[in-house]
Amino acid sequence: KMVLLKKASHIVIDSLERFFLWWGKFVAIHPYPVICTCIIITALSSLGFLRFRMEHHANLLWIPADSAYNVNEDWLELFFKKKERDQIVLFKSENVLTPKALNEMFDIYQRIQRIEVDGKTFDNICATVPIADIFQTKKRKRRETEIGNDDSHDNTTYDYEEYDFWADDYNEYNEDDEIITTVQRINFNKYGNKSSNKEAALETVDSLPDNIYCDLVTTLNEKCILTNLLEIWRYNEEHIRTATQQEIIDAVNILTKSPWFGYEVDYTKFLGGIERNTSGH
Repeated sequence: KMVLLKKASHIVIDSLERFFLWWGKFVAIHPYPVICTCIIITALSSLGFLRFRMEHHANLLWIPADSAYNVNEDWLELFFKKKERDQIVLFKSENVLTPKALNEMFDIYQRIQRIEVDGKTFDNICATVPIADIFQTKKRKRRETEIGNDDSHDNTTYDYEEYDFWADDYNEYNEDDEIITTVQRINFNKYGNKSSNKEAALETVDSLPDNIYCDLVTTLNEKCILTNLLEIWRYNEEHIRTATQQEIIDAVNILTKSPWFGYEVDYTKFLGGIERNTSGH
């Protein structure tokens, strides 16, 4: 067997040597035709670059182009083209749930807010989401009361009630009314427990007339889509700068709704390498 292998190896090597000897002589005798032929072949092979493109969509790389998913995706891209691009900033530290880490996050947030290009700030170009922040305000009504005839006392008292978002459309507007926003650090009672009346609230919304519901939705304020731990303090610099480590840990463990957006959120999903104590916190 070894003899056969040696003979086969000798035949192959001998054939290659004789071919390259012939090819070397041919190139030496006819240099210009060989050079021109190589240029022409290379140019013809490069014509494919005219239609060259890089594909980074996973659905086009791994799924047949005529699949139902790609057909539906093409329709969405045609009629509902997305103009957003997600940007992610990662913070790496032994423990990011500290006042120092929180302050560094806020410093970067402020730098992003100061970005200005062609007269446009970050708030002008960011993707937004409707926020029902009308439920986070209260209306203060001034009520005059008569107490004797003593003019030396201020007889003005104030009643606070939850703000009725359609009151302005169906009630007379009183010039003495004003809207104020109550500010506190973190409302754990409001955002810390999942509402037991969620189903009832959904039924109430479903029962609204279409015109009222549409008017309500189209008049909602919008906020930039920024999801991070800073929204717990509603981006209030004073509250963020004075936050304690215990307050940060409590907020991440207790809150189930975002104080900034009002939507359900799990802040533990913003973290990696989570370590919990015996109580699960």
